[in-house]
Amino acid sequence: MDGAWIPVVDVHTHTGEWDQMPPGFQERMAERVPSGFKWMMAPVTDWILESDNILSQMNGAGIYGAGVFALYSPNTTGNAPNLFVAERIAEAPDRLYGFASIRVDNWNNDAAEELAAFEEALQLPGMVGVKLAHAHQQFRFDDERFYPIYEIAGRLGKPMYLHTGTSPNPGTRYEPEYSDPAYLEEAIQRYPNAIFILGHTGYDSKEKALTYTDSAVRLAQKYPNVYMEPGALGAGRAEAVIDDFVVRMKEGNVLNKVIYGSDGVQFPGYLKSHLENYLAAMQRNDYTADEIAMVLSGNFARVFGIGIPETPAAITMNDSAGEQ
Repeated sequence: MDGAWIPVVDVHTHTGEWDQMPPGFQERMAERVPSGFKWMMAPVTDWILESDNILSQMNGAGIYGAGVFALYSPNTTGNAPNLFVAERIAEAPDRLYGFASIRVDNWNNDAAEELAAFEEALQLPGMVGVKLAHAHQQFRFDDERFYPIYEIAGRLGKPMYLHTGTSPNPGTRYEPEYSDPAYLEEAIQRYPNAIFILGHTGYDSKEKALTYTDSAVRLAQKYPNVYMEPGALGAGRAEAVIDDFVVRMKEGNVLNKVIYGSDGVQFPGYLKSHLENYLAAMQRNDYTADEIAMVLSGNFARVFGIGIPETPAAITMNDSAGEQ
């Protein structure tokens, strides 16, 4: 833009395997293909979620780096264990950044064990942050039993990505205590050294509405340790609200708090289409080149302390992974 190259980091991508997904989520995934091709869902899904495909989509979109999320949500979207993610990001350590997660589905019995495993996972090579999805993992934002997670993340200096808003996935909790980031405020105050990245910025994906976005903006305006991420706002189902969203970010004077992410890699070409749609919305609404650069990589580099190359040649891989 304006003759300058703007590097891009997508903080929000997923990996995993078909066999680690519960039946309800497998059924939802299979709704996207004709019935005669449903038998291909397992191998195709595994291929889409491989590191090589993530890198290929990044290269095709001109994206330099990407966060890759671990997750433990056995009743909704499935599991992508920490060690599994560590192996995936090791295939391209300069461009793939790991986000560790934690199991909470048997918390009253094994909290101490899970917290210890979580702390170990955060110290694996390439693990730069934390991924939590309260609505998918079915624990409230304001449940104090889980506050030790925030303490560990803050103490180790690992920014936390937290899914906010709703999701159309089966098994998701839709009550405000699981969706509205306002319920995180006590934890945000209690752990000022912990960085909270409000994933989806309160976007109500189920209803295709910005139901909780104002809550997210208010927290980002008020607290220095709160940031936001626009994952899925560049997807086709958000077409009616994306302009409203980017205007709220600009008018709220919080562009220094927005870290770009897509919620990929849902299908071939998703990373590119999401980025193009989000970039077009910013351009339509008079973002400057500096503001766009801040959103697409500058804020990520500052918050995570990761240097991002400033030349397009850096997108080219030196090994076979993701090569085009």
